[in-house]
Amino acid sequence: MGLTGLFLVSFLLVHVSGNTLLFKDDGGVAFNSYTRFMTTNSVIRVMEWVLFAGFLLHIAYAAMLTRQNNKARPIKYAYKKGAAKSSSWFSRNMGITGSIVLVFLVMHLVMFWGKYKFGDATHQVTIEQAYTEAWKVKETKMGPGGQVLIESGTYVDYEKYSLLKEQGLADQKVAAISMTEVVKESFSNIFIVIFYVLAMGLLAFHLSHGFQSAFRTLGLVHKKYTPLIQSLGYLVAVVIPLLFALMPVYYFFVH
Repeated sequence: MGLTGLFLVSFLLVHVSGNTLLFKDDGGVAFNSYTRFMTTNSVIRVMEWVLFAGFLLHIAYAAMLTRQNNKARPIKYAYKKGAAKSSSWFSRNMGITGSIVLVFLVMHLVMFWGKYKFGDATHQVTIEQAYTEAWKVKETKMGPGGQVLIESGTYVDYEKYSLLKEQGLADQKVAAISMTEVVKESFSNIFIVIFYVLAMGLLAFHLSHGFQSAFRTLGLVHKKYTPLIQSLGYLVAVVIPLLFALMPVYYFFVH
């Protein structure tokens, strides 16, 4: 449980660092290039399956440990009303916060991965096909004055492809929609934005307890290093969910 949890934290760090390109004011070019790399690189494609296995193992171990705990103590501990508890509500209900985060994850996959795999970039190709095929220029394009507009074998953003098409210079299908457009469309819905922000709040509490708990589970506890691990855990629990939550808010109000 601890190992899969820390592995998923490493994934969140990579994911949020790449997604911060959404804040770059360049028309989505940088984010589109990042998503194209992440969805077409062979090593990344293999790691997708490793990540999927990590999620399944984390969920399976959570269910197994919960069942073992309930079986070991069918009658819950009694608490006096108003008495101070030695643990927070979130640490005692990791299953609840984790389940809501799981619902969010499924929704997130449907909205973005589903659109990438099955959504239309044009009436002829999916976004996945556009990312792997339609953005690659087959032959060097020359301008009216003989200047080189774009060289063969290079990838361009969809805005430049649209420009080439208007000039009658494109020789293959043009991506009319990219992952940046999918993000804009998704985060134009206030209910989706609210759900994202609430889910990220729960993720913050889940990470706050889970990060430190993972190190304890692995026996990595020492009076010299534990305060550092706790501080790092709080930093991870604040920075990652906050950046993720800012993305839908930013796109709703700015775009």
